[in-house]
Amino acid sequence: MNKEWVSALDTARVLQSGTWWESLFRYAETACLETEDNGAALTFEFTGTGVALGLGQHAVSAYGTPSLGKLIVTVDDGSPRVLYPGNEAREVVLARGLTQGNHRVRAEHLQNRGEMGCRISGFRVLAEHSGELSFVLNGEENGFLVDARAVVRQGGQIVRNTLVRNWLSGSCRLTGLPAGKGYSLELIAYGWESQKIEEIAIQKGKETRLPPLYLHRHPETMPQGVRFPVLGHPTIRQPGESFRVRLEAYDHTIGQVKLSRRVGPATISRTVAFEEDPSAKFYYDREGTVSLPQDIPPGLYDLSIRVSGSRGDFTRQSPRSVYVVRDYPKDPVFMTFGHLDTQGQYQAEYERRLAEIANLIAPDMVLISNAVNPAYISGSHLVLEMPYAITFGNHQFYGHEKWYGDQVGIIDYGSDLCILNFRHPWHVDLSQANALLSSRAKAKIKIINAFEHNAPVETFLDKHKVKLIHDAHGPGEKVMTIGATPTTRVGKSNSSSFRVVRFKDGHVTSATYRGDAVAPVPFNREGPPPLEVAYDPGNNGIHDRVTATVTNILEDAFPDCRVTFVLPAGAYAVDGGRLETMVTSDDERYTVLTVRVDVPAEGTIHATAQKVDG
Repeated sequence: MNKEWVSALDTARVLQSGTWWESLFRYAETACLETEDNGAALTFEFTGTGVALGLGQHAVSAYGTPSLGKLIVTVDDGSPRVLYPGNEAREVVLARGLTQGNHRVRAEHLQNRGEMGCRISGFRVLAEHSGELSFVLNGEENGFLVDARAVVRQGGQIVRNTLVRNWLSGSCRLTGLPAGKGYSLELIAYGWESQKIEEIAIQKGKETRLPPLYLHRHPETMPQGVRFPVLGHPTIRQPGESFRVRLEAYDHTIGQVKLSRRVGPATISRTVAFEEDPSAKFYYDREGTVSLPQDIPPGLYDLSIRVSGSRGDFTRQSPRSVYVVRDYPKDPVFMTFGHLDTQGQYQAEYERRLAEIANLIAPDMVLISNAVNPAYISGSHLVLEMPYAITFGNHQFYGHEKWYGDQVGIIDYGSDLCILNFRHPWHVDLSQANALLSSRAKAKIKIINAFEHNAPVETFLDKHKVKLIHDAHGPGEKVMTIGATPTTRVGKSNSSSFRVVRFKDGHVTSATYRGDAVAPVPFNREGPPPLEVAYDPGNNGIHDRVTATVTNILEDAFPDCRVTFVLPAGAYAVDGGRLETMVTSDDERYTVLTVRVDVPAEGTIHATAQKVDG
């Protein structure tokens, strides 16, 4: 925050009466003072000609009740003004055009028709030559849209970068913007397509109100017309193998079936063979088998199917649902985390950074437990380069099946490894889960990604010889062995960390940090990523000699990390790493390299890809 902003927690500048407590609700970006005390008040004295009030974000329905009280605001000896936090934007102008000098504002919380509560984040002293920008923001799947990041620029320079939107009303306002022309506003909400508005003028002492704004869902975050495979229940195959597909096609003609993925500016795709199974047809649904060509490169692909007929031409798609691997893992590696409280944009930004760390560590799969808002989570993991399984739990946004499919399902990773994804608590009927695991009795490694860990031991975990259960809710030791198999329980210790779970010879050999009994790998939400990569001069397909520098500030080493290069088309040699794949893009303009490197504890490594002459 700049010098014009004063936090409500600044006890030297903001005086409290009544009962207030500090609130950083579920890892919110900005701390607030919260009250439910009728008559509690905050008083702020300032020097200037105007002042604005900052309100905290409301609790979303997954966590409780929003702020439903009212505020009586007075500036100096002026007439009281009534504000309803349930309707207002997060920033509210209280006064402008005051005489230059010292002033006093008082905000008193009162009951509103029996409802209580408000959160105040602070006060902004408004410069005389400033104005406001306001708008109403809504979007597709509006019940899942909580907030967005607003980035205001002028002349290419960032003027404000903050979260906006009252999810109850859609109201947004940015106060204290310097008067001038040539502003732009970019709105970012992971899972939705970003929107940018240009040529905005801010007038001195006035509010510029934009027409209502609407964000469309990002097309790669939800299946459209495909029953399976889907995000959360992907299919994993080697080149030359096949898998089943079910889609909505009615009586239309099923045309081209394609698998495609993008790596920066490079597109890599293959048209695949589809053979329909007429016996599986029912009403709108059709089903068949897709066969993978031998030359399809490894990677995570979007599935698209062209359908045409009397009702028009359509593309049925299932993004990020097909993972092609060169070999099935003998000693699999998983990255796990959970209970991150990803309800809106700020929390989703942290989860995006976790996905970027996962891309470097390069596990075979990511396991996520006890998630909240599927709309933002699906956007966070648009960058993830491997499949993930996800469960929702005690703070879920209901309706996540639209993104991630059935509550119970199983992912086959070859014949020797399977992952049961089980989103229910364990007191429910287990017949479906039993059937899925029983049908894979010969699999050497069976894993459960769960909401909670208290599965029946003898009649379930031991019966199916489950080697690992991952969860993020419930008591008990967070890393422990259960039953006779034994099953290793790997749970969530806190919401600012992750784990890397490694198998050897069919058993978990590592799931903690620094060899500790239970500690996860720390990742402070406010700090830099503990493992990250930088490219010099850039990784955008322009340069034919690029160096990747991987920096690890952790006390654990990370063997066999993956670094991806996007380069002009050609043949390349690698120094400082092991070349894994070299693939030419569809348009033959780019070459995509994946390189394996061993990253030491608290160390840095360099890997360089350079074009080979001739």
